[in-house]
Amino acid sequence: MIGLLPDAALSLPEEQRRKIACILVLVAASDGALVREEISGIEAAMGSMMLHPESREEVRQLLTQPPELESILDGMEVSAIRIALRDSALLASVDGEYDEAELWALRRVSDAGGLSENELSSILDWVSLSWKHGALGRSIIALPMPGDESIL
Repeated sequence: MIGLLPDAALSLPEEQRRKIACILVLVAASDGALVREEISGIEAAMGSMMLHPESREEVRQLLTQPPELESILDGMEVSAIRIALRDSALLASVDGEYDEAELWALRRVSDAGGLSENELSSILDWVSLSWKHGALGRSIIALPMPGDESIL
């Protein structure tokens, strides 16, 4: 069955999707501060993964006390780890750059997912293209956002 907004995460069990959201919190908080754009991104990801309200509340509790990566990875499927890497790489970029702590966290998630440094680099390149495509879409409809000119 193809859903309205299909994503590989929707094929995973609830617990795996909750763990993905936990990794998003961990990576976003790794630089020491969660900004509202990161929190908004986490909330959006939980919505798109159709997390149960109780699971969402559990994840929200982690915003003030982020978990240890190893505790999240325990029992996590490789496919869930790789989706978490994809989504957390995008989330970590919302402030315009990757902090060293964010890159370190992304490398740890990438390693846990069995991906190479080249594959991680490809994911980061995909993130850059995603921002460019967003800016291009806004340009097409003549509604640019501040900063779009530097992306295009």
